[in-house]
Amino acid sequence: MTSISSNSKNSSNSSNKEKKDKTLQSIVNFGTVIVIIIICFLVYKYLIKKNTKRTPEGFIDTENTLDTANIDKNTIYETSIKNIYGNNTRLICGMLPNIYNQNNICIINNEKFVPYKFPIHMIKLIDGTILAVFNDGRLYHKENILSTLWAGPITNSMPNDTVPLRMVTLSTDLVTLLGVGFDNILYVKSSDKKGNINLTIPWRQVPNNSSIIYVLFDNQTNFLLSIDINGKLFTKNTFDITSKNQELVTKIDRPILRLYYDNYGYMLVVDNNFDLYQFSELNWKNTKINISRGANSSKVQDLLYDNDGKMYGIIFNPEAFMVQIMKQSSMFYLSEFYEIDAKITSNNNTETFVMSDQDIIKCKIGSLYKYLEVVNDDDNDDDPNFAYQKQIIENQKKLREFCANRNIASGDTNYDNYDLLASVDTNNDKINNLKNIINNLIAYEPDGKNIKETYPIIQN
Repeated sequence: MTSISSNSKNSSNSSNKEKKDKTLQSIVNFGTVIVIIIICFLVYKYLIKKNTKRTPEGFIDTENTLDTANIDKNTIYETSIKNIYGNNTRLICGMLPNIYNQNNICIINNEKFVPYKFPIHMIKLIDGTILAVFNDGRLYHKENILSTLWAGPITNSMPNDTVPLRMVTLSTDLVTLLGVGFDNILYVKSSDKKGNINLTIPWRQVPNNSSIIYVLFDNQTNFLLSIDINGKLFTKNTFDITSKNQELVTKIDRPILRLYYDNYGYMLVVDNNFDLYQFSELNWKNTKINISRGANSSKVQDLLYDNDGKMYGIIFNPEAFMVQIMKQSSMFYLSEFYEIDAKITSNNNTETFVMSDQDIIKCKIGSLYKYLEVVNDDDNDDDPNFAYQKQIIENQKKLREFCANRNIASGDTNYDNYDLLASVDTNNDKINNLKNIINNLIAYEPDGKNIKETYPIIQN
């Protein structure tokens, strides 16, 4: 009996020990797997993902995580807003997402504030919708400019999901998005396979476009123009936006923050005081800013035309610690901006149509040359805005051909170009409208009466 009991006890001890060994081995195996997974994750995050790769299009794959500590917080924009609104810390914090903490909270005198959300830069898309960068650095959109409902943030709004955007714009094909981040680098979102705007794909870095805060296209050369972190102007010397920048020599006598074309082709400029001026002549590169006429009375963050020829402005409202969308009372860059209320909305419905959506986009981005390259595609003729741009080009071509033939023809030749005469009749109406506009503009000039007497042709 004693022998049997002893054998049973030994067998039990051996079984328990075997179970403990198996449990211990399982724990060791499981721990080893966890350690391997952690090591693989760390290798991927800090070694593999950190390396950028060139894509076939010449852009840089920016899936790596950016060290936000390297974001430049002292460009001409940051310096300007602090100089103008230095005592308004809540406004400055709300305008500059690169000084938020991780929870988008401003801490002022040990007191926490959640900044209001509002647009700081906007662009009209070819379908008429409005795309905007908000003060959190992300993209939002809405159906039209008067809609109060913004949708967003859009997926993949920010490069690397960490770099807030300064601005967003369109390339000259109107389907490629360009954006400048608070890291002062240019990024791109290419169109989809069907040639439509793709808002949700990740941003890719554009080579040779760093240390910049703003971009648009030259309406003469169709080259990309850039404003750098010091408020100086640079240009490409080729259509390739990945080519190197070269400083553009102009007569601009101050740092600048923004450039826009007005609806007459003159260049508008926002300087480092957020003051809106106009260049003296159409050839803005060889002329000075028109200081004698003065600046708009509002401090301007951004501009966008409406179809009635008046501008919407994103205007500083320091008392509310924000900027807000306002609209001009008349078609003149010095005209005051007012809050968009019922009066402006009702007036907007009765205003004469002055600008197409393409006109509005062209004033904002500078050039539509790639978009208009498909002018021979008859499928686009059903688009009234496209047809409008196409008709302008065709009329200019006819006029040049007519003038050339007129010079070659002998003095005895007498003929009529009925297509041209029809265009002249149409243009007479436009001339009369322009006369009305000129007379309205003269109302702002102290010497308006003398101007009318000197140039009686401008009077109806």
